[in-house]
Amino acid sequence: MSDFDFLKNELSELEQKDLLRKLVCIDSPVGPVIRIENTEKVLFCSNNYLNLANDSQIIAAAKGAMEDFGYGSAASRLISGTISPHIELEKKLASMFGKEAGLVFPTGYMTNLAVLGTLPQKGDLILLDKLDHASIIDAAKDSQAEFRTYQRTQFDRIEKFLSDEKYNRKFIVTESIFSMDGDFADLKKLVEIKKKYNAYLIIDEAHAFGCMGDSGAGLAEELGLLSEIDIVVATLSKSAGCMGGFVVGDKCVIDYLINKARAFIYTTSPLPSNSAAAICAVEIIKKAKNKRAKLKQNADYLREKLQSLGFDTGASSSHIIPVIIGDNKKTLELSKQLFEKGFLVVAIRPPTVAPGTSRLRISVQCEHTKKQMDNLVDCLRGILGR
Repeated sequence: MSDFDFLKNELSELEQKDLLRKLVCIDSPVGPVIRIENTEKVLFCSNNYLNLANDSQIIAAAKGAMEDFGYGSAASRLISGTISPHIELEKKLASMFGKEAGLVFPTGYMTNLAVLGTLPQKGDLILLDKLDHASIIDAAKDSQAEFRTYQRTQFDRIEKFLSDEKYNRKFIVTESIFSMDGDFADLKKLVEIKKKYNAYLIIDEAHAFGCMGDSGAGLAEELGLLSEIDIVVATLSKSAGCMGGFVVGDKCVIDYLINKARAFIYTTSPLPSNSAAAICAVEIIKKAKNKRAKLKQNADYLREKLQSLGFDTGASSSHIIPVIIGDNKKTLELSKQLFEKGFLVVAIRPPTVAPGTSRLRISVQCEHTKKQMDNLVDCLRGILGR
């Protein structure tokens, strides 16, 4: 049997560069406080922004669906895997975003693979923000279309590519809230540009869905721009506390994905219980104005306190707050020391972020208490001598 020394060597190199990653096992629900090896830790690196992952109504909805439909879906959607909770969820999501139709996937990653690997075609152009999520970048690479990147405010670069007549169709793709920096895309400007050049605008609302907008539909809703966005992608795995991803848009877009997207056609459908849970989560989200307000209040409080002590939080203006350290080893050591003091905040290092920008990515939950946030800041200050 062949050995795998080449893998062992690469893993050793990662460890020497302080880039080796290891799994941490949690033995409890993932609320503001979790349990690891019988020790409580305050969790500051979860995407459970609205604290719905352990919501009793959502759990009851999932249990009820298991009684009605069993556990597994047992097939892909086009065979025999389409079950009524899938259809109901898709209708609710489309209605929430003011679109004609929707389609759900087992993960948000697969949603982006389906959308960008299928809709843009040979001779088309995909324009990505340089810091778009890995799933967006991977999906663009998988497409037959050409893709180019731009930096956040390089609108002249965007226009340069969009004005090139060699492309048949042009797609601008951006996250609304960027997952590692916590800042916003300039959706108003992007809408203006896409109209000028008759381009399509695709927004990934993964970190804004549930957390922004009057009904929780995200940043585009918050800005009054939902009707201007051609396609919206988001996830059920973050603020909704469930699992999966979805896309909403014109009915012809959804019909085309059903017929052409390999990431949809050749995968088993989501669990019926998960879709039932997500239906419940969507209804909660639409009424969760108080949760959204508390999330923003918590994020503003923590960010301002960190900034007042001289911590570099980058351009964050959301519930994602990076504390940029820079050096891999220092960031990893800081994460370990916080863990010892009762906090789980994972060190984010390359290739997830650019070299020299390693950070603690603090993500706030609406149920974090002021005392928990104060204690985190006090520990950071004590460790770093601020």
